Amino acid sequence: MDVKRLFLTIRAVLFSCRKFWTDFRAGSPGIGANVLKEYSVPVIAMVQLVKFPVIGVPRHAMITAIASFLADMAAIYLLAGGTMRLFDRERNSDVEESVTALTGFSLTPLWLAEPLFFIDGWNWLFAALAIVYATLLWRCGFLLLLERKTPSFGSVLRNSSILLVAVSAAVFLLEKGMLRLFKGFPV
Repeated sequence: MDVKRLFLTIRAVLFSCRKFWTDFRAGSPGIGANVLKEYSVPVIAMVQLVKFPVIGVPRHAMITAIASFLADMAAIYLLAGGTMRLFDRERNSDVEESVTALTGFSLTPLWLAEPLFFIDGWNWLFAALAIVYATLLWRCGFLLLLERKTPSFGSVLRNSSILLVAVSAAVFLLEKGMLRLFKGFPV
């Protein structure tokens, strides 16, 4: 996915999510099949580069960016795996792809708000707003992508939304802790 398409996809996910999820379900061209490789990793990497001027000290920024990247990727896999676990025991590749796409696109507000997590005093507000917005994207995508694929839809949506909030809050706290830890390292 080229840079222009990446930014157009970010805009579509954030500002017209219902149309985006409908287009994604219909198999709209331009949205790649491998969401993690074509969308999630470039967005996370871009956000890590934006953190460099926010943190200031190059060595601390680099260490924090690498650790944050790994934490974000772990959150994706934890959330996708946990959501798949909530579905029936059968492994349906269609459901797996939908859950991976749902996870990859729904976490976009959290990734874009990450540089704001380092602003003292307001970071809790930015984190809360990003988590709420990610939950709304998650719910919208879940309704459009997975509603017909599971008999116990309501309980899976509720439990996966709770998992999303818990994982997102844990990532926020982990990143705040990492920044404090890495600031203590000598330069």
